[in-house]
Amino acid sequence: MRAPALLRDDLDANLKFRIHSRMGYSLKPAAPYSRRNFLRNAAGLCFLVPMFRNRLFGQPALAPAAAAGPWFADIARRSGLAAFRDTCGSPAKDYLVETVGSGVALFDYNNDGLLDVLLVNGSTLQILKDSSLPRTSSRLFRNNGDGTFTDVTKASGLVNEGWGMGVAVGDYDNDGHRDVFISNYGQNRLFHNNGNGTFSDITREAGLAGGNWSTGCAWGDYDRDGRLDLYVSRYVDFDPANIPAPGAYNYCLYQGVPVACGPRGLPGLSDLLYHNEGGGKFREVSADAGVRDTDKAYGFTVVWCDFDNDGWLDAFVANDSMPNYLWRNKHNGTFEEIGMEAGCAVSADGRPQSSMGVAVDDYDNDGWMDMLVTTFSEDYKTLYHNTRGQFDDVSYAAGLGSTTYSQLGWGAGFVDFDNDGWPDIFVANGHIYPQADKGSNHYLQHNQLLRNLRDGRFELISDAESGFTEAWSSRGAAWGDLNNDGAVGIVVNNIDQAPFCYVSARRTGNWVRVKLTGTKSNRDAIGARVRVTTGKLTQTAEVRSGESYLSTCDSRLHFGLGDAGTVDKLEIRWPNGQSESREGLASNREHAFVEHA
Repeated sequence: MRAPALLRDDLDANLKFRIHSRMGYSLKPAAPYSRRNFLRNAAGLCFLVPMFRNRLFGQPALAPAAAAGPWFADIARRSGLAAFRDTCGSPAKDYLVETVGSGVALFDYNNDGLLDVLLVNGSTLQILKDSSLPRTSSRLFRNNGDGTFTDVTKASGLVNEGWGMGVAVGDYDNDGHRDVFISNYGQNRLFHNNGNGTFSDITREAGLAGGNWSTGCAWGDYDRDGRLDLYVSRYVDFDPANIPAPGAYNYCLYQGVPVACGPRGLPGLSDLLYHNEGGGKFREVSADAGVRDTDKAYGFTVVWCDFDNDGWLDAFVANDSMPNYLWRNKHNGTFEEIGMEAGCAVSADGRPQSSMGVAVDDYDNDGWMDMLVTTFSEDYKTLYHNTRGQFDDVSYAAGLGSTTYSQLGWGAGFVDFDNDGWPDIFVANGHIYPQADKGSNHYLQHNQLLRNLRDGRFELISDAESGFTEAWSSRGAAWGDLNNDGAVGIVVNNIDQAPFCYVSARRTGNWVRVKLTGTKSNRDAIGARVRVTTGKLTQTAEVRSGESYLSTCDSRLHFGLGDAGTVDKLEIRWPNGQSESREGLASNREHAFVEHA
């Protein structure tokens, strides 16, 4: 998870490696180079720190405080969510599994129209060894509709007592009730929503137990058969009995201070792809589908998205300390890995970064889905701009270089928090090493809000203006309209602490929310794409389950409209390729659409 050495030479000849022209230089690819050769040589490459940190190369000054007050207020304590604590090993964090934290999901489990909150919980090595110790568990909080939440975990049966990591929510059996998959260090869990406020653990019957150390998970219908399939990324083949002590090797040091070992130096695990066979059964098809993770990369967050606008879902996997994967859908049930060729496997200066979380959206409203990948501290968070399926690292030109360099990022999202029609950026931060305070960094870090300047650049909002005044070691983050008032809130899972529950504290522009229900397509309409046009501005969004960092956000699509009172045109492309449109829709309300049978 530490920032790796940088690559400067011997890049893949097909890598679309286009450093932004304003940086004033370019690198020429060498002879054809495979991913395996890339990894074999990466360890010996020299460290190169990006040098472009002035306004000429997109580093805006800190945004001044506004008279309108902070953007957000944290209501975790008065809402009831502060009753939860994410247990994550010992305070010293001597083992890697104790450092990575867990995700969060926002979804309506009881179909009452309100977003409920599921906070995934970790555990300790002592609890796993001693069955007599009290178990930790994920916690489900029901939204009461008045700004408060009630813990309904036991009554619901949604009890994950393993060492929880990620969560993906999706109606895999198309019965109208959203089901929950939780990845674990240990056996994974699938909870079927019974439709009466309760869940049943059907993991073994479904064939989704997996095992060892699973992390990211995401639902998506990759073959467009109307049933949700599941991608599960995996991290390290981790056995505490065989892990070196902190400081034992160079991959067990941070700025000369002994810390938890890994992931470098530890064996990785291949990812898993499950095809939904129907009847509540799944089949692991990674080899048959061409998703052959032969490098056994250290996988974290996985996101399904149609990155090349061909109507079929591709999969991006953020890998820690190794090149990222981009699995291009070949429309026949198989994939090919094109991360290097597409330009999103490594940074602009050729480094396989320590990638954790992934934000996906069309931040510049050009109709193509871009990505922000969060990374380790002492490294910038990488903004990949999508140009017709090819990605450019524009991090410094966009203003994300020095402003994100010191932080260690996890959950992240492009969200239009001020409803002006342009997605802003949220990043959840927190170091993995409590020992970072002995070096030049800090274990507890502030989360960050960056305002979209509408010209491809972002400006950092101060802690006082954002409202992110309390620093913890944050991990998973999910967002959605918790109050159904048109203002998007954020729930953040913090290691060893209560979560944050950020709600809007200022007036914003007009908005519209879109809720889709599939009939021929999967019922959640995961993979559907919506375009909203107001005047000369057209925004694009896609329904997904699994993003940020090991988390699931509101599946309803939110669009800021600024001063516009109506939507001129709304276009829907359903997951099966069928399209429809509407005109003259009113603002400041939710519009629900059901796919034509």
